[in-house]
Amino acid sequence: MSQQEQTAIWDKLFKVKERQSTVMRELFAGCTSFLCVAYILAVNPIILGEAGMDMGAVFTATAVSAFIMTLVLSLYANAPFVGVAGMGINAFLAYTVVVQMGHSFMFALTAQLLSGLIFLLIAVTPFKDLLFNAIPQNIKLAVTAGIGLFITMIGLGSSGIIVATPGTMVGIGSLHNPAVLITLIGIILIAVFTARQVKGGIFLAVIICTCLAWGIGLTQLPDKVVAVPPSMGPVMGKFAWDEVMQADMLFVTFTFLFVNLFNVVGVTIGLTDQVKVFGEESRKTNGRSMAAAALGTVVASLLGTSAHIVAVESAAGIAEGGRTGLTALTAAVLFLAALFFAPLLMIIPAAATAPVLIVVGLFMVTAVKGVDFEDISEGIPAFLTIIMMPFAYSIGIGIEWGLVSYVIIKVLTRKHKDISLIMYVLSLIFIGKELFM
Repeated sequence: MSQQEQTAIWDKLFKVKERQSTVMRELFAGCTSFLCVAYILAVNPIILGEAGMDMGAVFTATAVSAFIMTLVLSLYANAPFVGVAGMGINAFLAYTVVVQMGHSFMFALTAQLLSGLIFLLIAVTPFKDLLFNAIPQNIKLAVTAGIGLFITMIGLGSSGIIVATPGTMVGIGSLHNPAVLITLIGIILIAVFTARQVKGGIFLAVIICTCLAWGIGLTQLPDKVVAVPPSMGPVMGKFAWDEVMQADMLFVTFTFLFVNLFNVVGVTIGLTDQVKVFGEESRKTNGRSMAAAALGTVVASLLGTSAHIVAVESAAGIAEGGRTGLTALTAAVLFLAALFFAPLLMIIPAAATAPVLIVVGLFMVTAVKGVDFEDISEGIPAFLTIIMMPFAYSIGIGIEWGLVSYVIIKVLTRKHKDISLIMYVLSLIFIGKELFM
């Protein structure tokens, strides 16, 4: 089969040309997104290990779940998004449900499965469209900008540029830290490659930074490159159905649902805006991505790992030029390969991926230019949405503050016509969540 025929097949499957991309660009984008989320394969087993879960089994379950969800995002949603275990929601499972509340990890997986099933029901009904359409345009733009600041904060923190300090909460890290220097070099490389329109520039910057990290001893070559993945047996299908009628089960289930649902809504709105997909195609992409995320949570629960979400780091692949499901398909294949090449994958340090997150934050925060700050009833909710995401370290909290403040301010300024029924309902749900959960 000729290269032209192969390209035609990809165009038919993923609309590559229609979305003004190329097959090679999509492949580079998929690799870039994968490299930026690969750390989760190593971190998630450590966090869930605190809940008494077998770390090797969790690693395999996390990689397989990511492969399945990302494949669905590719083939069903035709979106350049990656599905991975959600950071934060895994900590809730381990530290809150198991360590603090004293439940077993089987109890937590049961609640997570129930939340995933409810999430899936929402995603396949018209309610999902009402949910996306109800969010005002200024809030949607603010969500994109807020996510930009959020992933910038992730990058600054993982590299050591920003550190926790007792007096000021956050402060500048040491410039003598090799990780900080490599991150700064990475930012410069990405800026130069992007300005000079170097194909695969972001991906190339990650590889160069990894080589530099190895050269100065920040990362080490593995003893072996290929390893057989551990069995999922110790965590797969482990549920506590005899505890399903407990009051705590209701609390944990709906906490999982709220955190997962509104994180996914916020991320998909922000990422779809970056892909430049609008109108009916945007609604289709958002809806199908939500369904993929819901399915990802169900699959993750069945296999024995924490809930999977649409990764905000997908923005890195979009910045590399990814516009279609071919980007996601590339990342999905790499998740599958990661099962066997985990030792090689783990040598990529946070200092090599942090520059990508920081620069992508710049690309996303430019959405703030479209927000109407002149109208204070629009500006304050948008501003709260933007600042609460990085400062509260939660996309869901940012959406919550933005939507609730929007309704309250609009009501008090007698602009009731700007508020949809769904906005009233969501605001009451959010207020109830904070009061009673």
